[in-house]
Parts: sequence; C-alpha cells; structure tokens
Amino acid sequence: MASEKRPSIEGLVDNVDPRPSTELDELPQYEKTEEPPAIPLKEKLITCFWIATNTLSTLGLIFMSKRVFSDKQLKACQLMVVMWHFTATGLALFISTKAPFRAFKAIRLNPWDMLPVCAFFSGYVVLGNLSLAYNSIGFYQLSKVMTTPCVVLFNFVLFQKTVTRYMLLSILATCIGVAFTINGEAKTQLFGVIIASLAFISTALYQIWIGKKIEDFAVGPPQLLLNQAPISVLLLIPFVPFLDRVPDLTIVPTNILWSALASGIMASTYNLSQFLIIGRTSALTFNIVSHLKTILILSFGWWSEGKILTPREWCGVLLALGGGWVYSHLAMKAKQQAARK
Repeated sequence: MASEKRPSIEGLVDNVDPRPSTELDELPQYEKTEEPPAIPLKEKLITCFWIATNTLSTLGLIFMSKRVFSDKQLKACQLMVVMWHFTATGLALFISTKAPFRAFKAIRLNPWDMLPVCAFFSGYVVLGNLSLAYNSIGFYQLSKVMTTPCVVLFNFVLFQKTVTRYMLLSILATCIGVAFTINGEAKTQLFGVIIASLAFISTALYQIWIGKKIEDFAVGPPQLLLNQAPISVLLLIPFVPFLDRVPDLTIVPTNILWSALASGIMASTYNLSQFLIIGRTSALTFNIVSHLKTILILSFGWWSEGKILTPREWCGVLLALGGGWVYSHLAMKAKQQAARK
C-alpha cells in the first residue's frame, strides 16, 4: 500500500505551525511593572515655577519682615503685623478656591473646634516673628533647625514614638551644630536666644498638634489653614491693646510701609505655594527645597550683615545642616518602606 504523501514543511521558518495555539496562554503569567507615564514638559515647568515662587517668597518674607522690625514703632506691634499676614494668607487661600484656580475645595469647620489649633498657630507665628526681630537672620534661620529634634523628643515623651539609631545620631549632630553657633549669640543677646528657643519649641508643638488635627478633621493642610487664618486674627484682637503699641503711620518711613505691605503678600504666596509643591510632587521634594532655602537664607543673611564666621561657627553650621538633611532622608526612607508593607 502506497504511503500517503504529506505536504513538505521545508522552507517554513523554524518549522512554526501557522495554526493558532493556546499553549502560551496556559503558561503562568507574571505582572509586568508598569512604567509611570512621562510628565509633560508643561507640568514640569509649572512645578519649577512654584518651587521658584516658594523659594523667593520665603526669602522675601524673612528679609521684608526684618526690615519692617527695624522700625522701632512696628517692632512694638508684633501682633498687628502677624494679623496682617494672617489676613493676606486667608484672602489668598480663599481666592485660590474660586475659578479659574480651583486649587482646593473649601470646607467650613466648627470654629469652637478650631480654637486650640488657632491658639497654637498664633503663638508659634508670634514667637517666630519676635525671634526674627531680636536675632540676626542667620541665627534665626539656624535655630529653626532645632524644630526637628524637638518634634522627635515630644513624640517620644507624649506618644512613646522612637527613631532608629542613625536618626538619633543625626539629631545629635544637629543639636551639637546649633550649640556651636549659639554660644556667641548667648553672650551678646541672651533675650534673643530665649525667644528663639521658645519659637522652635512652640513650632514643634504646633507641628505635632496640626498633624493630629488634620487626621481628626479629615481635611488637607490648605483647607485647615483657610479656617485657621480668620479665626486667628479674631483671637489676637483682644490682646492688641495690652501687648502692642499702635504706631503713628504718618512718621513711619514710606519704604518701611511698603515693606510691611510686601511682607503680607510674601506670607500668602509662601503658604499657598508650599501646598501646591507638595500636591504636585511629594513631601520629599518639598523637604529638599526647604534645605535649599535654609542655605540661601543663611548665605544672604550673613552677606547682608557682613558677618564673617569663625571656624567653630562653620563647623556648627555644617553639623546642623548635615544632621538635618540626613534625618530628613532617613525619615522619608522609613516612611516609604512602611507604605510598601
């Protein structure tokens, strides 16, 4: 019996059967990591714009406020200056909720629940301004680095929250660095050092309190600040007659008055831009921007004051900034690892 002839398969590439097959579908499938979509150039430019705006507004706020407090009359009305900054911030945030901006959705919170938050908010801002009024710009900015060690200490005392060994070493380096720079100031301006210490302690307490209240109220930072600003202004009004001296604006130099106006605009721009940066990027990016601003403020402050640092002070600055940067890096890394679990 003649064998049946079959069509030759010679010439087919790799002898692949052209008929459809489901064999590959039966193999185990593995998830492919999806690459994040590329960020459009327009979005990158907008983010860079807000980072630059935040940096410039921070520098402008500090230097304009320092100029305002150089006037004896305005230096004696700290509460009114703070109230102006709160008012400008509240107006800027309110406008940003309207068309065409729509930066965030406005939410009205119970004013009675907001009173403790506003008291902390007012206290830390007033003490911060007093620190700026009675200290050099360089020392004012460097003392703010001590806020992080205070936050860690209060979290441990109040909530038994611990940090890693390396975080603790970085905090120790920060404290030693600030101690190296505080020595000279303490000999000449003890009152300024006391005010600076109260300022970063109150800032640490405010940061801890505000973190808890954001969770309790289930709101974002800009929504909370929009509620805080007007209530804080009303909260400070009763204290003005006792703590401030109403200035005679007719004898205040015109350039100082323009600086006071500009400082309020800078305060509102700073508050709005920091929320937009975190919203468009991440807390890590904002943290890096904050360290960059610290270096710029210190540099411009010392340059404007004609200050020449001693080797001891240089060592202190490097320790303080280096310790703060390392702690921030380790904290963000720990937060990312916790989020993956």
